[in-house]
Amino acid sequence: MNREPDQAAPKNWIMLVTDRCDLDLAFEALEGWEHFHTDTIRGRIRSLQLRPDEAWEHFENAQKRSESYGHSLRNVLRRFYLKIYRFENALIEESGSDAGDPTKMEDCLRALLCGETPDADIARTLNLFSKGLCRLHREKYAEAKKIFRKLLQESRDRLGDEKAGFYLGAAVAHRGLGEEEESDRQIENASLFIPALDNAFNMGYYAGALAALLRIWDKEEEASEWDAFIQRLKIPPKTVRLFEERSRRIVERSLKLDRVFLF
Repeated sequence: MNREPDQAAPKNWIMLVTDRCDLDLAFEALEGWEHFHTDTIRGRIRSLQLRPDEAWEHFENAQKRSESYGHSLRNVLRRFYLKIYRFENALIEESGSDAGDPTKMEDCLRALLCGETPDADIARTLNLFSKGLCRLHREKYAEAKKIFRKLLQESRDRLGDEKAGFYLGAAVAHRGLGEEEESDRQIENASLFIPALDNAFNMGYYAGALAALLRIWDKEEEASEWDAFIQRLKIPPKTVRLFEERSRRIVERSLKLDRVFLF
């Protein structure tokens, strides 16, 4: 098999996630690949599958080996993604029934923010998005509002799927400040944006989060419409169940904490 230098996964591998929406198949397709970023991807898949303990193992393996690889922009970005995914995994761990260790999220965020941000728009965007999520969890809604407004302004002329997360984050920040009308406007923006996303996986991923927020805010009828939207997507049933479980966890954890727990 011919492989490019620094190649970490089979060509067009991402289509197993974006088009076929099959995370198990995507994980299996990485067998025999040994780049440190391959372990990062393995961890990311397990994290998306709400299996944070397994994800940590892969992330630790990636971290141990990451510095032995070159310092091309590609690998610098990969080390940055490792920090992003570790932060997200800490949030996912907190969403479970055992609630995880809240200090882990803070540790992962510090590791993310203290390092150099690669000179790439996506890195700066994800860095800022992580800060926004952290502000939401600290209930610093005014600071979170500024961050998500900046993210939305800077993404005005591009249509990356992550923009759906910006709308949802902004909705939570405005709601936390008692600005319900503006929060509803951001929810409407997300509702219009999600069906136009590039792939079914992201549609289901963000639709589940949207349904959860609507349910938390006593909009059950609208939430049920997004449940039905996920069911209509042409994706494997196991992936549908994953999105539904993620949505359920957001609701359950939020009600327990008496604040929105968005991850």
